[in-house]
Amino acid sequence: MSVRGRGVGLPPAVARALREFINALGKFTMYPAGHRFATEATAALASRFAEVVEERGALTLGIMPRGLLLDGAAVDPLPSVLREFGARLHRKNIGTIHVGSGVTLAEVAEMLGRLSAPDADETVGREGWRSSAIRVEPLVYEVLGFADGGVAQDLDEAFWGQLVEAAYGRRLAELDGTPTTAQVAEVITERAHRSADEARRVFEALASFSSALAARGEQGTGKARKRFTDVLTAISRPTQSRVIAAAPSTATRRHFLADTMGIVPPALLLQLLESVAEADGDPISPHLRWLLGKLSVATDGSDAAPVGFTTQVLALIEQWDGVTDFEDVDANDPRLQREPIRTVSLGLEVHLATPAVCAAAQAMAHRGHLVEFLRLIDAPGNHPEVASTLSDAVLEPAQLEHLLAAPSPDFAVIERVAIGSGVTSVPVLLDALGRSDDRSTRRRLLDVLVKLGPAAEQSLLQQLAGGPWYLTRNILGVLGQLPPVGDPQPILRALRHEDRRVRHEALKVLIKHPATRDRAVSDVLESGDEVESRIALTALGGECPPTLVASILSVLGHPSTALRLQAVRLLEDATSPLVVPHLLGMVRARRGIFRRVRLLPTTPLMLAALRTLARRWSNHRPVVPILELAARSSDAAVVAAGRGEG
Repeated sequence: MSVRGRGVGLPPAVARALREFINALGKFTMYPAGHRFATEATAALASRFAEVVEERGALTLGIMPRGLLLDGAAVDPLPSVLREFGARLHRKNIGTIHVGSGVTLAEVAEMLGRLSAPDADETVGREGWRSSAIRVEPLVYEVLGFADGGVAQDLDEAFWGQLVEAAYGRRLAELDGTPTTAQVAEVITERAHRSADEARRVFEALASFSSALAARGEQGTGKARKRFTDVLTAISRPTQSRVIAAAPSTATRRHFLADTMGIVPPALLLQLLESVAEADGDPISPHLRWLLGKLSVATDGSDAAPVGFTTQVLALIEQWDGVTDFEDVDANDPRLQREPIRTVSLGLEVHLATPAVCAAAQAMAHRGHLVEFLRLIDAPGNHPEVASTLSDAVLEPAQLEHLLAAPSPDFAVIERVAIGSGVTSVPVLLDALGRSDDRSTRRRLLDVLVKLGPAAEQSLLQQLAGGPWYLTRNILGVLGQLPPVGDPQPILRALRHEDRRVRHEALKVLIKHPATRDRAVSDVLESGDEVESRIALTALGGECPPTLVASILSVLGHPSTALRLQAVRLLEDATSPLVVPHLLGMVRARRGIFRRVRLLPTTPLMLAALRTLARRWSNHRPVVPILELAARSSDAAVVAAGRGEG
């Protein structure tokens, strides 16, 4: 197993889970509990968490102001969207998030609800939150120090506290003093033999500790290593076997063993190796045990594991199932780099998406063979998870930037990469949209943004304010083609934009949202803009909501005859008697010496008003004389309108 350096890369499964985490937390912020979008996002996140736990045994995230930690080591490089996500959680005073085996949909929903609450910084940020498989810890331990060698002792305290809690069932701060390693080992022995579930919690705490130490390599503290080793040494062999047997899967046991290899002395590692073998039902032979025992003795008197011993243990871990596990194959192997297409083809054929295969896939894309790569992963018969892992390794915003910079962009490929990258591609597409002076290119970019679907909504809203008017207009145009937005406030602000074209697009978005339609229509009608008012009236679909009667009546004084005619037709549906005087003023007038009431000259507007009075207000006292005048008219159109016909 290669020792990782100061910064660790983001495994594909973890990257997928974090993308779903961002999406789900956004949905819980925008939509009420039980909304379809929130429910679907919760299910997707629970599925991704289960995938990560199945692969890694557990997921431990540390939150920093400008980044994330994975098992105690800083993630580097970290996409900007994840950096913003970490900063957002840090503002809520969240320190760590741990997801263990057996995570359920209800637990994920509860966690999202608490993290998205307006007072999350005062509730979860102070007291934390825990369920059977999820723990959200506040900034009790200085998580920022995990990535800083100067305060690396915080790594010791954080994961040591997690192990103590797994043993005692209480937080370290709730105990009277800090227990010794011997005391922790004694309690672990008692708890592990009490039930398999409690033994599993102990294993998960040990696995998180070992994974964090292995991830940091030489950056880890000696105190942390000593505590970890002392606890394992003090635990009896039967207890070791029971704890390791409680691991969620065979893969997590072997992952734990591989991480522990560089931490504990050879004699202890040999004990763990035997416990793992027994838990898997494939114990090592007495001859091999004798051989490993001989190899574990260092000739120089040190505690370091000899090379032969390490090689044998690695071989056992890799070949326990009769085939080599290629997870630790060097991705920079020149034999793989010479023919990346063949490497990817073989990986798909044998259903393996190892780092070597992912590196070959990335090499294909970097060498301009992205289309060939897409053709390979789209071929029928591929394993869905393998194809998805390879896609995630290649389809990323950096690749998208390269494609958009081409003199003649291939938008079929761009669309595929954008959809594969998800919401992280939105800023890249918007940057390209703002730079492009070609109308056709802008149109194609807008189409790609629309195809990202509702998941892109939050990222689009974040880019709405502060940009040039044409970019704001384009963003609103994309939002107008998506389902109603969950947070209409930024759109309402855009409705007061100084540029008319921006206001038009904002109005189109708002009238699709039931909660903002009436408010948007009212604001527009009172502004008096003819084009916007026409759009607003059309959006009502022939209905006149009671709350908009006054706003529609104000349109009757507009200079535009067409706009007034549209308003009159809407008033046919109004039940408020306030409309009667306004309609009468459009039908009658007092003329002559004796100021008698007469009908106004026949116009489409006058006929529409008369028809509305006849249909809705024929028994209203002021209307009756007008309908009688219409009935005596010599104009057939007036007579028909007075009967409510036409």
